[in-house]
Amino acid sequence: MQHIAVFRQPFFDMILCGEKTIESRWSIKKIAPYKKVNIGDEILFKESGKDITASAQVRDVKYFELTPDIANDIRQKYGKQIGIDKFEDWHTTSHKRYCTLIWFENIKKLEPIKVKKNNRAGWLVIR
Repeated sequence: MQHIAVFRQPFFDMILCGEKTIESRWSIKKIAPYKKVNIGDEILFKESGKDITASAQVRDVKYFELTPDIANDIRQKYGKQIGIDKFEDWHTTSHKRYCTLIWFENIKKLEPIKVKKNNRAGWLVIR
């Protein structure tokens, strides 16, 4: 399966340089990437407002139905790898019900790929 993941700064650069090793996606509803991403899938990276400029493969993925205790456990166990010290709005995750954690491997830069995207979705399943 192939996906497009949209990232804002500083998270886009943090993933490319290896500082952020886990991508976390939090949601109120069961939306992608929740239960849509599998080990081995290709993820195309798009910085918000720009072209696709990188890709990676999924090394591992974990899904969580959240309670306050589970969210706190995620923060304690994976916070550094997620980059929560850069989250200006970490408190907004407290009302989320689902979380996907994604580990990447084989991250590589690509020649820019233009994509027409006219919605605000942060994750798209392509095929």
